[in-house]
Amino acid sequence: MKLKLIFLAILFSFFFNVKSQQCTPTITSPRLGTMFPDKVVFCTTETETLSTTQTYGSYQWYKQMWDWQTPNPNPWVAIPGATSQSLVINGSTDMLYYFKVEVTGNDCMAESTPVLADGYAYGLPFLIANFTPGTYEEVAPGEYNVCSGASVVFENGFPVVYGLHTWFKCVPGSNPPSPTDPCIINGATGDSYTATASGKYGFYACTEYCPNMCEMLSDMAFIQLNFGSYSFCNLGTGEVKSKENNLNIYPNPAAQFLYIGKESDKKYTEVSIIDMSGRLVLQKKDHKYTEGIDVNALSAGTYLVVSKSVEGKTYKNKFIKK
Repeated sequence: MKLKLIFLAILFSFFFNVKSQQCTPTITSPRLGTMFPDKVVFCTTETETLSTTQTYGSYQWYKQMWDWQTPNPNPWVAIPGATSQSLVINGSTDMLYYFKVEVTGNDCMAESTPVLADGYAYGLPFLIANFTPGTYEEVAPGEYNVCSGASVVFENGFPVVYGLHTWFKCVPGSNPPSPTDPCIINGATGDSYTATASGKYGFYACTEYCPNMCEMLSDMAFIQLNFGSYSFCNLGTGEVKSKENNLNIYPNPAAQFLYIGKESDKKYTEVSIIDMSGRLVLQKKDHKYTEGIDVNALSAGTYLVVSKSVEGKTYKNKFIKK
């Protein structure tokens, strides 16, 4: 009798576990877990299909707007017509929403663990120019005279984020560029390009995770190189003549935060942002190069950034506010 009771208990436990497994819906999708285990990170212009790994008798999908608070105060809302095993979401309307599904089947009712539809965030590309000391002279913001025979290496400031590049030797006529645009440098598709001839250089690049999300540098961020035999090319001193000292600033264009400076300076006594009419629109004291400057309140346009290091050096840059 005791053996029979043990057998029945094991059998009951087995059927209970099977039933529980059958009534535990799990959401899956092609991008779920690609970057984060509980998030679907998808591209702005694309759709994504959520589905359950098991089949049930009925389905009802729900969505809830994301909120920073825990617990989330926003209500779960049933999605009209979303009563099949799968649900298609898209980057333009479903970004930053949680999704879950409620199912019934085999005399049970259950709901899945929610997943978050998160949009792909990326840093805007910016152009870095690497010159050889003693071989160049800055003649205007973004324009340089370079000695014949020298070279300038251009790089995308966010090489890890971006995949396919299109490099230009002049400003293209459209954005995105036409495949036959004469400004395109044929075969130049990597994160960097080495220039040895005169031209106005820049690039168009597409993110690696979302190949259809691409960015063109503003024409103000292109760099003009003029190769030739200049008097300073024969100085042999290794010194660089420049009308202005420049710092790396990024991203450029910028929409929210602007980063200014270099590690060797570490700190700046003052950073001033001036509009094209000469009006001071923003100023920060004791700026560290690792801190972002919030430029969100500035109107779209071109600005001059004047930075003063603790050693007394003055740097001037231009940046574009998106």
